Amino acid sequence: MNIAIVGAGTGGTKIIKLLSSISDVNVAIVIDRNFNAPGIALAKELGIRYGDSLAAIEKVQPDLIIEATGVTAVSEELAQMYKDKCELMSSKGAKLFMTLVEQNNQTLDKLNYQIAAIKEASATVQGHLERINNSIDNVHEISNKLLEIADKSSQHIMESDKILQYVNRIAMQIKILGLNANIEASRAGEQGRGFSVVAREVQNLANSSEANAKEINKILSLLSEEVSKISGQLDKLKDYSMIQVEASKEATNAVENLLEKASI
Repeated sequence: MNIAIVGAGTGGTKIIKLLSSISDVNVAIVIDRNFNAPGIALAKELGIRYGDSLAAIEKVQPDLIIEATGVTAVSEELAQMYKDKCELMSSKGAKLFMTLVEQNNQTLDKLNYQIAAIKEASATVQGHLERINNSIDNVHEISNKLLEIADKSSQHIMESDKILQYVNRIAMQIKILGLNANIEASRAGEQGRGFSVVAREVQNLANSSEANAKEINKILSLLSEEVSKISGQLDKLKDYSMIQVEASKEATNAVENLLEKASI
């Protein structure tokens, strides 16, 4: 559609800016007696034909003439010259048109502002989500290391238990030897009295070693139970970490989708 605009003042300039941005519309010519008018300067910038005579409009054969001067004489002259050749829009119609355009532009400005705010907020949220993801990964890694430590602790406890069993066997053998020594000392009478004292001390040592071994074994059993509890809690923490990772990924995807839609 070819359009001629008469009047290159503030209103005409706005109309030129709007129509020149529409692909199916061609601003064919801009008419104004003042070549220093802002609309003429814009026409020059955009490569639009311009002139100072209403008669020049006929050369471009417009489909529509928009009268943007608001001067009654200009409107009447356009009607006499072109009312049978093309459509005419008066200054009042042009003003209404521009009012609607300005309101639309204000709405678009607000929308663009809101989109920019959404992008900024989304970018901030995305940054926090990345930090959360990193911290979750660190927690996950620490949980794995703690599980490894708990497994090794369990192995050490089992090895210690084997050593205690060995100590118990030695203590039992010492007790048997002490008992045998006491029996032999009794048979020896006065000559075996000193040996009897040694035998009793050996038995006391065996009893003490057995008692200590039982106490250590009790402590190791309690420690093993605590390590098992820690391992169970770490498994739960690992599961929770995985849930957080999945939730964080979903939130990140939602933010990315929001940013993508906001950019359309």
